[in-house]
Amino acid sequence: MTINNLGKLIHLKKLCTDRAHFQMLAVDQRPPIFNIISKAKGRKHTYEEVVECKRLITSNLSQLASAILMDPNYSLSNILRYNKSKGLVVTLEEHSFTETEKGRYSDNIENWSVEKIKKVGGDAVKVLAWYRPDADSDSIEHQKKYVKKIGEECEKFSIPFLLELLVYPFQDDENHTTEYQEQKQKKSQHVIDSVKEFSKDEYKVDIFKLESPVDSHDLEGEISKDTEGAFKDLSDATNNKPWVVLSSGMGKNSFLKCLELAYKNGASGYLAGRTIWLDAFNQYPNIKQVEEGLKFDSTSYVKKLNELTAKNAQSLETYFNNGFKIESPEQFSNNFGGFV
Repeated sequence: MTINNLGKLIHLKKLCTDRAHFQMLAVDQRPPIFNIISKAKGRKHTYEEVVECKRLITSNLSQLASAILMDPNYSLSNILRYNKSKGLVVTLEEHSFTETEKGRYSDNIENWSVEKIKKVGGDAVKVLAWYRPDADSDSIEHQKKYVKKIGEECEKFSIPFLLELLVYPFQDDENHTTEYQEQKQKKSQHVIDSVKEFSKDEYKVDIFKLESPVDSHDLEGEISKDTEGAFKDLSDATNNKPWVVLSSGMGKNSFLKCLELAYKNGASGYLAGRTIWLDAFNQYPNIKQVEEGLKFDSTSYVKKLNELTAKNAQSLETYFNNGFKIESPEQFSNNFGGFV
């Protein structure tokens, strides 16, 4: 894969380590944070409480990240004072979604756009698209149009497009939930076919954020040939676009195993949140104990992730070093330089 947009490539490089790997921390979660607060306090969250939770994560863990993923409503307010990473990814999709019997419909956060994310200093636009290839035709068409529009806007404003894809249970499925968690008993082929669709050039995706193609319990113990094959098929489905792994809040050991399999098949890093920091919030609302959990247990775990990533992940060094083919100043000015 090549990128013929210099602005995109410069931003993409800011999301990486010096070795051209992605070690990105997710702090854009909204319902999971809401749930932490409501469970601990027995009432609905306040705006200030959500911001404080995100501040705790950012101030204690961002120094270990190559980039941080933030939502505009609750976590961007922490960026100047507390973020110590060099890259900034901003979420564009609204956390709530419209759900029908056989489909889900994504939309933007109100009053936010690709252009606005670029203006506030974002280095990439992240969008989560709920997608199942066996959903009803209206849902599939809506999600395709939604993703395509974001891709076109990212191209227009020279900012990388990071697409997260998640399969989900239908309303009549036994394990139906609207929570942001791994779908139980998901079909590997649904995950793989979703990636195949959006790896097409028409969507202009620059990097994928992908879930494990198998249930997390399949990552425990000895790994089967079917599981290894699913990760290979997932990588093949990306059409040679860079991809990182999301954690879906799975167990720490399972996520390490997930990364090992993903890196073996060409993934370039991770973009994870709850698996890293959620355990620390078992002590909420005791802020001191939450901070201790983040400083010690979460920090230790991130260092393990980073060591594994530096050792085994696919580097994008050659991706960045392909260089320009500039035939004239006019050609460079008009096209931002063509990559070969």
